[in-house]
Amino acid sequence: MVPSDARELFQAFTGGPTALREAISGLNAGTMNQRPPGNDWSIRDVMHHLADHELVRAVQVRLVVVAAEPPPLFGYDEGAWQRKLQYLWRSPEAALSLFDQARYTTAELLSHCDKAAWARTGLHAERGPQSVHDLVAGLVRHTAEHVAQVTEARAALSRPRA
Repeated sequence: MVPSDARELFQAFTGGPTALREAISGLNAGTMNQRPPGNDWSIRDVMHHLADHELVRAVQVRLVVVAAEPPPLFGYDEGAWQRKLQYLWRSPEAALSLFDQARYTTAELLSHCDKAAWARTGLHAERGPQSVHDLVAGLVRHTAEHVAQVTEARAALSRPRA
């Protein structure tokens, strides 16, 4: 039931977990914990951030789909989440599992949403009106950016140090 103008976006959305799994394939815990030179985020941090961000957006998509009026959508301080939710000490496997499940269940919901549901909006505190389509497009961009960050971090960490 995904509207024709959202099918390509939906395909990219459902491919996010595979892209992340490919980016971290074969990494050990030590490498995941290292921060590349000049970067405040380890690969483990990025994985937990992706999982938490996915969870927040999954709730927002649901709020927009079911609300009678455009609901308020909150932003959050990702640096505070990184520190206060202790990303460095938490399981990367758990982060990957949460990311997968949040993405899968949201994709399952979206696959049954018609064009009107994809066009429904909420009011984001920082970005203004956001449709379901906008939220999904943001998730696709966000995942791609962080998969690229993981790939770059992995390359930087594998280079010999001078």
